[in-house]
Amino acid sequence: MAAAQGLSSIEDQLQQLGSARALVLTDPVYWPQVLHGILPIVSGPVVELRRWGADFLAETFSTPVVEAGEKLNLAVACLDTMVRLMDEREAGILKSVVQCSASVYPLIFRYICNNREDAATWKKMDVLKAKILSLWDTGPVGVRLCCIKFVQRVILVQSRGVTDPRLADRSEISLSMVPTNHPILSLPALDAEAQGLLDRLLSVLHEDPRQGNTVTTIATNDGESSRITGILIINSDATLTTATLNNLAQLIKTRSPIAAKIVNAVLSFNPLAIVSRSSTIQNRLMMQCMEKTVRVLLLNIVRANPQGPFTSKVTQHLNRLSRMKADLLEELSRKRAAPAPDNDAVKRLKTDQQQQHAVVTPTPTPPPVPPQQQITNGPMSYAQLYSLSTDVAMTSFDGQQLPLELILEIINRSMYNVQQHNLDAAISAVRNRYATLLSAPPSAPPRALAQPASQPSGYAPPPATTDEPHARPLPDTTESRVNKREKEEDKVESNDEDEEESELQLGKFCLPPPPNLTREDLCESSFDAVNRIFSIIDQFDKTSLVSRKSKLGVMRLAASNWDREGWTTLITRLATRGMGGIQGEDIKPEEGSSTLQKPSALSNFIRDKLYHFIIEDFRGRMDIAISWLNEEWYNDRIMAKAQPSRQPQYKIWMMKVMDGIFPFLEGKDRMFMRLLSEIPEITVELLQKVKMLCLDPDRAVLGIQMLHFLAMLRPPVRNMCMDVLEDLWLNHTELRGQTHKLISKWRPEVLAPKPVAPPDENTGTPEAQVAGNALSGGVNGNSETASSSDNTNNAPVAP
Repeated sequence: MAAAQGLSSIEDQLQQLGSARALVLTDPVYWPQVLHGILPIVSGPVVELRRWGADFLAETFSTPVVEAGEKLNLAVACLDTMVRLMDEREAGILKSVVQCSASVYPLIFRYICNNREDAATWKKMDVLKAKILSLWDTGPVGVRLCCIKFVQRVILVQSRGVTDPRLADRSEISLSMVPTNHPILSLPALDAEAQGLLDRLLSVLHEDPRQGNTVTTIATNDGESSRITGILIINSDATLTTATLNNLAQLIKTRSPIAAKIVNAVLSFNPLAIVSRSSTIQNRLMMQCMEKTVRVLLLNIVRANPQGPFTSKVTQHLNRLSRMKADLLEELSRKRAAPAPDNDAVKRLKTDQQQQHAVVTPTPTPPPVPPQQQITNGPMSYAQLYSLSTDVAMTSFDGQQLPLELILEIINRSMYNVQQHNLDAAISAVRNRYATLLSAPPSAPPRALAQPASQPSGYAPPPATTDEPHARPLPDTTESRVNKREKEEDKVESNDEDEEESELQLGKFCLPPPPNLTREDLCESSFDAVNRIFSIIDQFDKTSLVSRKSKLGVMRLAASNWDREGWTTLITRLATRGMGGIQGEDIKPEEGSSTLQKPSALSNFIRDKLYHFIIEDFRGRMDIAISWLNEEWYNDRIMAKAQPSRQPQYKIWMMKVMDGIFPFLEGKDRMFMRLLSEIPEITVELLQKVKMLCLDPDRAVLGIQMLHFLAMLRPPVRNMCMDVLEDLWLNHTELRGQTHKLISKWRPEVLAPKPVAPPDENTGTPEAQVAGNALSGGVNGNSETASSSDNTNNAPVAP
């Protein structure tokens, strides 16, 4: 019960404090009175009230409606409260207090210059400054950004401004306004502290002494080697680096004695070095942000003083930096992974490309066949029968050493290129040779002419006499014995050959069944196949839609050739419709909703690969993004009928692709409008991103052109586009000049003047009375209620 009363009392107090804030915004005269009234509440133990009080303090000293004299008195009165709030652990309160301190420090410095005896106030400021500087390296990122702004104000105050008294601004707070004999402020100590803080501020742009310099050398198109010393950003965050660069502009503009030191540090900083070490999407985005900040800073230096001492040096550095960025982006878009040596698909692709571009060499005419080529006696092989060449090297070459595929390729190409009369002459020569071989008498078997090895030792041939005119023939018994022995030997040899053939003969051979793969092995094999497909896509040259051979149309095939377009169609449909029937895990539904079916792990893997493949070079792979998103939208429509419980994927991946592209867009990327015009569905969330693009000064023209293009050429989303333009017209006056034409064309009622109701004479007094009650009774009563409730409720209230 007590806790409920405490919560209600806190809500009432916050509501009354909100009424008091509305009062001072309407009439700033009440601002000092309200601020003095809320200081006891800000120092209380309720964290909600302390958070509101810290925000109100930061708003008080940053608003221009409060006079400078009033701010000076309020700053002295708020020092004790700000010192106590610096002991907080909540980042939101610390951020507001540090921002308030950045506005209060110049006021306290001016106060101490005019009040030499008030050493206690300066001591409080020193304590506050020491606490802020301790958070510069150890606090959260948001608090450290506010600390950088505070350090910039300290350097501005504790350094000398323009030395020429004719050009000096008397309202400016600097070290020049401190008397030389001031008892509290020491000029050498303040100057040395400012120089030390400046060196510490510029250390984020300096090299890491443990790592050394990284030299980045990139050859430009004109042959010049651009060399900039790369500054390591290993221990620094890109956000802190960008904040530091933004705060250096005011120092260069107003503090000429330290301007040269700051400009040299900026010129030695290379924002492209972070990508040269690791080309991730996060590093590329940080590189783009830091490069843009450096370029804007240096351009402002040149525009502020075109005849200044830094103009030529800054101009040369900007040109060199632009060339390096262009070369680096071209190199990143040209890089791709080397194909594996055992990648059969890539080998086949290269072979096909070589065959397409190869120049066919005509086959030389063979020499004429000799009309009467002598046939050697005895057995002849098929190689000798069909050999028509007279070259010894060609006839001795063993064709079995060549693979069968190469032999078939040679035969096919020879058949296409040989002359008909040469082919007829060769066939006729082989036919004649074969007929001559068949008509030749059979030769005596070689075994009948040789002496048998198994003759008995008592056998002796009859002596030959030269006197007899004819040799006496062998007796019949000898001939029969020789023939019998030959038949027996032939029979034995044939039996041995049959036994060898029976031993070597194999039975029916069947391949063993493949081993059963686990789910992890299947996923790994599928992932490897997808990676090989992406490596094949990256091998092709990037061609525009206009220069492609396959013309777009309804009757065309999606993948008629194995080119870049065909492989892209294969991988996009594999991720969508190809995996449509494979179910994944179930998503736990919210209260009152049905269970949704997630896609499979392989389809999500392909989608993630497609996403990263597009983001790496979205300007050159925009056609892949369009094809993929159209397939996702079409697949959602098909699967909504077959599987109503399936989770739609188009909006998820469309917004993810846009989130990856929008940070890298530049004002010249008008081709991005093609992506918006060809995706099948545009959502309100996407148009909100285009709206954020319009709020960027460098890309506002691109964002408004996108809205104009969509409203003109896509009538179904015209109302949504006009809602965004109307919001820009009403809430952002700096964009009215660019949106006036579109508003007047499609929403002219927004430009029509609205009738103003006549003021009521009796309404002024009650409003003033309510504001007065919220100021006097409400605030004072809040302090008593807060103290009483805090005494009864010791438990902290969650923010």
